[in-house]
Amino acid sequence: MRQRGAGVDASFPGEKCPPGSRVTFRHRSGKAEGVVTRLRLRCADVTDAAGVRWEVPYAGLEVLERAASRCSLQQVQALGRRLIQQHTRRKGLAAGWSFGFDLAPSRAGVCRYGDKRIDLSVSFCLRASLPEVEDALLHEIAHAIVGKQHGHDAAWQAVARELGCSAERCHDVTHSIAAWVGECGCPSPRLRQRLQRSLAHGRVCAGCKQEIRWRRNVPGSASLASISPRSELP
Repeated sequence: MRQRGAGVDASFPGEKCPPGSRVTFRHRSGKAEGVVTRLRLRCADVTDAAGVRWEVPYAGLEVLERAASRCSLQQVQALGRRLIQQHTRRKGLAAGWSFGFDLAPSRAGVCRYGDKRIDLSVSFCLRASLPEVEDALLHEIAHAIVGKQHGHDAAWQAVARELGCSAERCHDVTHSIAAWVGECGCPSPRLRQRLQRSLAHGRVCAGCKQEIRWRRNVPGSASLASISPRSELP
């Protein structure tokens, strides 16, 4: 099975327009403006003011306002390779592990045990600080050292802390623009990247007992709703 984002490296063209960036692009009817909501391998998802989602090749995007970015992919790649090399020598990481990127829209990183590869999300890397990126890398290196069977148990936590990681299960970097917003009688909306058919109609909120009404996340006078990494999604 092809991994999400296979082939993404530090030269990835999506670096120019992290999610949240305002862009213009041309289509058959003329020129349009929108907000980047997701990075894909060869194109970006862009939502216009009418809520229409466009898949626009990176070469066709003109960036009007780039979302704030604190790291470059080259910096992250160099850090990832250095940390893997360092802990292979000193902390018991088996030989043969490598670093890479993927295009996950909301999580920070993943430990691919079968491939002996640690991937970080491009959108996470573009919105996080270098210390936050380093913590995510050490989190996954700890998984690689203790093995898949440990999850986030005490053995994993001990190794993570030994490496200098915070050993937190969640991160605090908001780097995903929700595709769907669900509203009911509760003060806080529900945010999702994908809306399964079972959730789209007639689902009742367990809290307020009102029906959850879903709508596309549309650019407007206020900023697009972003998914908080620590939010509990339905």
